[in-house]
Amino acid sequence: MKIFGGSDSYKFEEAAELCVQAANIYRLRKELTLAGDALTKAAGYQIKAGNDDEAGNTFVEAYKSYKSSGQASEAIKSLNGAIEIFTTRGQFRRGANFKFEMGELLENDLKDYAKAIDCYETAGEWYSQDQALALANKCLVRCADLKALDGQYLDASEVFAKLIKNSMGNRLSQWSLKDYYFKMGLCQLAATDSVAASRTLQEGKREDSNFADSREAQLLQDLVQCVADGDAEQLSEKVFNFDKFNKLDKWKTTILLKIKETISQADDDLL
Repeated sequence: MKIFGGSDSYKFEEAAELCVQAANIYRLRKELTLAGDALTKAAGYQIKAGNDDEAGNTFVEAYKSYKSSGQASEAIKSLNGAIEIFTTRGQFRRGANFKFEMGELLENDLKDYAKAIDCYETAGEWYSQDQALALANKCLVRCADLKALDGQYLDASEVFAKLIKNSMGNRLSQWSLKDYYFKMGLCQLAATDSVAASRTLQEGKREDSNFADSREAQLLQDLVQCVADGDAEQLSEKVFNFDKFNKLDKWKTTILLKIKETISQADDDLL
């Protein structure tokens, strides 16, 4: 009687339940792409039935299946569906969590830095609204790093400046100031703005005692001098000596190579 006389809402709920059952069978068979497809259909039926909360959770499950099967593009579509529901219902903290995960997929799997930056920026804004400063800073760091890798050095330095401002006087994030000042100076040198890098160096020494006495501050000072002298060989030597005691990560190595290229390019322009 329910089947023949039930409302459309009931029929959609039944359809969604059947799709979830199918998805679970696909999961048992390790056919995760098909599981994601079934869960996406289930979420669509749940929306038609007026069960938006359930649909949001189902989209998240679809995302997990697609991600596990290596279907990054489909995983992002599912996340978009979930985020739209969460934010419409005022669940911005939850939306921020998944917006950050979307940024990671775009960055690491699809290498789409521009869209990844947008995701990190949006997630950071939502975390800030929720007074989650540490999580907001985490998003800003990823945003700044990607902007620099994408050649947006001055934009990246502005994000590091914002991170420095957010971290001043905060016991939980103040320990990161040294790294922020260093990376900000590197970005400015990569943008061939030695004056700004020198200003960042002096400001960092004045505002953060940990940075003032650090090897990072000394290296930044050496780099500014090497750029002023147009001495790429001396720059390489300074970086090599620093790396012996403080191992440079891939990001810093990439930006340092760019700084060295700017010196070589300046030499070529003089010839």
